Amino acid sequence: MRCRYLDNLKVVVIAVIIALHAVLSYAGGFDVWWYTEVREVSLAPVTEIVLFLVVGPFGLLMIPLLFLVAGLVAVPSLERKGAKAYAGSRLLRLGLPFAVYVALLQPPVVYALEHRFGVAKRSYLKEFLGEPAQLDMGPLWFVGVLLLFSLGYAAWAAVRRPRPRAREVTLIHLLVLAAVVAPATYGLRLLFRIGDEGLVSGLNFWEWPVCAAMFGLGIAASEQGWLQAVPQQLVRRCRTVTLTAAGVLVAVMAAGVAAGLVDDEVWRGGANWVALVFATLTSPLTVFGPVWLLGLAQRHLDRRLPWVGPVVTRSAYGAFIVQAVVLIGLAVLLRPVPAAAEVKAVLLAGGGIWASFALARLLINWVPGVGRVV
Repeated sequence: MRCRYLDNLKVVVIAVIIALHAVLSYAGGFDVWWYTEVREVSLAPVTEIVLFLVVGPFGLLMIPLLFLVAGLVAVPSLERKGAKAYAGSRLLRLGLPFAVYVALLQPPVVYALEHRFGVAKRSYLKEFLGEPAQLDMGPLWFVGVLLLFSLGYAAWAAVRRPRPRAREVTLIHLLVLAAVVAPATYGLRLLFRIGDEGLVSGLNFWEWPVCAAMFGLGIAASEQGWLQAVPQQLVRRCRTVTLTAAGVLVAVMAAGVAAGLVDDEVWRGGANWVALVFATLTSPLTVFGPVWLLGLAQRHLDRRLPWVGPVVTRSAYGAFIVQAVVLIGLAVLLRPVPAAAEVKAVLLAGGGIWASFALARLLINWVPGVGRVV
């Protein structure tokens, strides 16, 4: 069963993610994107502070929202196909793109960028297979983790006994979920800090607690009809909690920045109060926020949008896969342009969105087999 609002929501969320990555290309204070390390210009400090305090909290909602939607659609998909066929389809749609991207696509592109601008000084093999060995998944970490969760759900569904219909999901359930996610997130960030390098650190372990929580919530809520409509009273309460958590997070972080207590290192994780506060405040934000946004999408995106047609919708997943290659290529092309970082960020965001969807469409149309996967 296809839902128009889900098609539109998928396009919007992926476009937002591409735009955020484009802006991060020029953000000196947030070294979490490849081009950042070789950027030729940097965003003004005030621009970075605004992005961190205003845009940042809501940017954190995008991936948890995708996991919530994935859980919602997993239930009818598994019921329609059966556990074995569902697992097979996930291996094809998620596993194959993940393997091809991580093994064949991203490493040479990133090496070409870093070698050209002096960051990667060793040979290709020594850079990616040397010490420390690295296996960078890029944006496709989301696909790899979703594959693991999906296969786990298929295995659980294959062995579970029939059970009574789940109880209605309430505000209390979401509060408990957020209370569990907060310490789990902080604990994982003691071991795997945001942006750390390592063989499998690209899987973003620090996001797993909320991703697992939202995927599980989607599975539970699917039986309550959330795929068609989230209860409006719950949507309003989630809006209140989300905006309150965002406001408190912004206020606390602004105070930390003003006092010089927040820098590029401490918020990434570790045994410090900034990491603890960040995990504590982002947990309700990332649990309640996706539910609120899902309710908004059901109310406002369940219609034909003039700029989202079947071609754009069909290309959304592919655009997500190729975005890193597109953004790196366009950033290099923009490099000689004598413009401020803010201007380049806008150009890269707009061009990156258009070019990612266009390239995905070309691959679907012209490369045999791609259409079956993406």
